[in-house]
Amino acid sequence: MAQRPDATARMFARFVKEAAIRKGFAVGSSSGDGKAKLAAASGMSEADISKILAGEYEVPTDLLKPLATAIGEKQKDLLRAAGILEDKPAQQSPPLTAQLAAQHLGIKSPKNVEAFETIVAALLQAEKRR
Repeated sequence: MAQRPDATARMFARFVKEAAIRKGFAVGSSSGDGKAKLAAASGMSEADISKILAGEYEVPTDLLKPLATAIGEKQKDLLRAAGILEDKPAQQSPPLTAQLAAQHLGIKSPKNVEAFETIVAALLQAEKRR
């Protein structure tokens, strides 16, 4: 009995199918011509492409780069769709202070740093009043 595709495999299949169609591969047609052309463009077998589109195939990561190129997607996006790469929360930078900005700009003299901080504070106050 055939194993039912899991949610990740179905999501991956949908991602690949939609991207392939946008790229001009008629993978949804009954002729199978689009699958054959996608297989040729990606260096994969037509049977493997059919399995991917049916949500029945776990793709080896070494085949994702040529597949991503063939369907016009970034490899990272394909890895995410395949459930191989998880989205990581963006690292938040510490808030930029006037003192840190001065340091990044190369302002080192304590007197100039103080003047810079005063100017920044005045500009921020002006922005709040707008």
